[in-house]
Amino acid sequence: MTLFWILATLLALAVAVVVVLPVWRLPRSHEENLLDLNRRVFRERLAELEKDEAEGRIDAATLAELRTELQRNLLLLEAPAAAAPVSSRRLVGWLALVLVPLLSLFFYYAVMAPQSLGEWWQLRREMGPTVDQLLQGKPPAQDDNPGRTLADFVRVLQDRLQRQPDNAEGWFMLGMSYVQMDMPQPAQTAFEHAWRKNPEEPRYKLAYAQTLLFSNEGQMDETIRQLLDEVLAEQPGHEGALVLLGMGSFHSGDYATTVAALEKLKAIRAARHAEGGPGVMQQIDQTLATAREKLRQAGSSAAVASAPSALIRVSVKVDRALAGRFQPGDTVYVFARALSGPPMPVAVVRRPAGDLPFTVDLDDSRSVMPTMKLSTVPEVAVTARISRHGSPEPQAGDLEAVAVPVRLGGKPQSIEVLIQSERR
Repeated sequence: MTLFWILATLLALAVAVVVVLPVWRLPRSHEENLLDLNRRVFRERLAELEKDEAEGRIDAATLAELRTELQRNLLLLEAPAAAAPVSSRRLVGWLALVLVPLLSLFFYYAVMAPQSLGEWWQLRREMGPTVDQLLQGKPPAQDDNPGRTLADFVRVLQDRLQRQPDNAEGWFMLGMSYVQMDMPQPAQTAFEHAWRKNPEEPRYKLAYAQTLLFSNEGQMDETIRQLLDEVLAEQPGHEGALVLLGMGSFHSGDYATTVAALEKLKAIRAARHAEGGPGVMQQIDQTLATAREKLRQAGSSAAVASAPSALIRVSVKVDRALAGRFQPGDTVYVFARALSGPPMPVAVVRRPAGDLPFTVDLDDSRSVMPTMKLSTVPEVAVTARISRHGSPEPQAGDLEAVAVPVRLGGKPQSIEVLIQSERR
């Protein structure tokens, strides 16, 4: 703040000097030159008259009369210069040199300067150290920044993330702050940034999946399912992921997955004698009962415990020519799409590129929509793609395999796909 005003004052002074300098210089040089010219003209004209008198063209009386007239004119021309001495112009210059900076700074402070600018600088100075400690994983002191609000914390954190955009934990903290402020859309954006900066962190996956589920009105989609599957693959007993999987599957009509997820959740909680909130558990029990009834009405109760009717075991490999063309943190998608029908995959698996080569199983549990499962189509095309941006949507630069057609006959099948080309 102080540095800003010092620089602004120096700049205003520089402008004032540029404006005032001609005022100091111009009057003296200009008026003195004019007076010298008038005197020179007077002397030349007087010499001409004296020459005329000597040569007899005018008499002495006429010469005296003309000399008097010339002297009177010269006195009239010199009078204004005497009335406005150089010292008065210098005084005007000094006044301008003082008033121009003062008026400029006053105008900026009163009219142009944002009223909250000083408050923002003070807020950043007070809360900046606290935010920096949190970004470094250090707990702040209990009495830091008394009287400051969560909105103040968010403003300073946003400022820090503009300078440290790769700080995944900072984006996660920003998302959690938005959740507390009941701002779901900014929270989703912040959690997505955190997940993209560190896609292996389970907290970021779960938070991003939760906000996606909320913005999607509880409906499960491919991205949400993959995020939850990855969390449960690393932590099979993660209760938060099981709740989201169960509730999201229920609202999407996938009652078999709902029953499997919520029954597993209840078993885990019973094993550790967890009681939890009565309202939450009551809702889970009601959802589980409704999903069981839906399965019973559809005559598919046995599908909960039975093996899937279609299974494709896929071995995914990369051509040696593409070695070094991808990073371990890139994402590999393995798709199965119906040869005839909508382009939506009937099964999809997501794995990190660092696992290559690997083998995955495609079955009904990998379906994106409950109405479009692997077992509902007669033929599929299986392919794999390495995504450098983490999205399931294909983009230029992705590495792809040639699709392998598979006819489903109710028996497990094994195929191999080779990633060998770059998408243009």
